[in-house]
Amino acid sequence: MTWLDHLLAAVLVVGLPLLGAFTYRALLAALAQGQPRARLREYWQTIALEWSLVAAVLVVWRAAGRSAADLGLAVPDGRATLVGAALTLAALIGLTWQWFVIKRLDETGRDRLREQLAGAAGMLPADEPERRTFRLVALTAGICEEILFRGFLIWYAATWIGPWPAAVVTSIAFGLGHLYQGRAGVIKTGLAGLVAGTLYVATGSLLWPIILHVAIDLQGGAVGWLVGRPAQVGLSAPPPPDR
Repeated sequence: MTWLDHLLAAVLVVGLPLLGAFTYRALLAALAQGQPRARLREYWQTIALEWSLVAAVLVVWRAAGRSAADLGLAVPDGRATLVGAALTLAALIGLTWQWFVIKRLDETGRDRLREQLAGAAGMLPADEPERRTFRLVALTAGICEEILFRGFLIWYAATWIGPWPAAVVTSIAFGLGHLYQGRAGVIKTGLAGLVAGTLYVATGSLLWPIILHVAIDLQGGAVGWLVGRPAQVGLSAPPPPDR
């Protein structure tokens, strides 16, 4: 392990939560001011940042002579593949069922769902261009965040505490990375991170967590769009001054 590994871990555990809180506040301010394309700019900045971090991890990883399998970038043969495929399929079926339940909600149910989504409201798409770009954000997050938080960070933490405790600890770090979403957002993303970490440690492959992560994020954007942009809650532009 090198000082670059320590630096990357610090960026993920400390730097990203601080940056996320700062940029989200800036996004909310821009939306309140009615700035056009503020959300699209945030989407593309997120995409660029996450792929840049993954590139940094891969460069450090290769320079240290480590194998791709140790980073989870392999599909193991045998039972682990069957277990990963079965668990991922079960989770996707659960997400599909949840989607149909949400589609059948009455207006009262949709109002409650809007309140639940309010913590991440600023990030959810409000028009068709944003909706299309959000899908790229979801794909990026599913790939990059799994490489960063499951592949790299679990490897980093497991050096001292072992893989299963590392899956728990890194899920906490992953949840804190979404601190801008409030307590509920931290808990939800932390639990999602724990599921992904468990799936990764159990199978040795990031393939299954990536598929699940992308599906969850895509559904999150679709739900936000379906229930009527929750970003309107508390984010509308201020009324013009009286004259």
